[in-house]
Amino acid sequence: MGLESRLFEFLNKYPEILKVRGGYTTKKSKKIVTLPSSFTEDLCRVIGIIHGDGNMSNKRILITDKNPQYHLYLRKLFKKTFAIELNLFEDKNRNTFYSHSKNSILYKYLNDVLEVPSGAVRKSLTLPKYLTKLPIRMQAQYVAGIFDSESHIRKRQAEIDFSTTTKDLWVFVKSFLSKIGIKFTARIRRRRKNPEYEIFIYGKRNLMIFKKYVKLKNPDKKIALTAFLRH
Repeated sequence: MGLESRLFEFLNKYPEILKVRGGYTTKKSKKIVTLPSSFTEDLCRVIGIIHGDGNMSNKRILITDKNPQYHLYLRKLFKKTFAIELNLFEDKNRNTFYSHSKNSILYKYLNDVLEVPSGAVRKSLTLPKYLTKLPIRMQAQYVAGIFDSESHIRKRQAEIDFSTTTKDLWVFVKSFLSKIGIKFTARIRRRRKNPEYEIFIYGKRNLMIFKKYVKLKNPDKKIALTAFLRH
């Protein structure tokens, strides 16, 4: 089922969501939200970001990252994709920032149409089948959102590593990297209660391919990757 059909069923399920010029709203809300009816690169990146380090609870969408400049990017991305403004909160005790929005229409859309689970997303994530059917350029945006949230770029050598407790996500990323010609090392570690699924990408050639397809937006990771490739 395509995204347009999913959206049609969603609107039938929630008759309180009203279509107005430019988007959707409810009688109780003055905000107008855009709900995409087709997949775009921006939408695929949003899904990756939320799958990577998102939380969905009490109608609130929340994304965590330590870099405030990255949150400025998130603000622009959500404004462009959904016509909503993310709020920013600084947690000085944890030395991090939170972008968040409490919008019931968008929350339900992410939950019902895009199959983003409630709660700490990674803990209950089952990868939607629609992701495997997307063209490579959109899968690349999804993977970029994941790596912006969950990867590490090591300073001592040219290396990107990625770890998740979601096997489905690990399998998807491995498949994507193979499709674009990147050689990597994958392993499963059982240090804690839940297994950790890891991917390691080494070497300048592989990092150059990665940078070509996967456009990182997190400033810390983008700068580190660019620095490696200059040498």
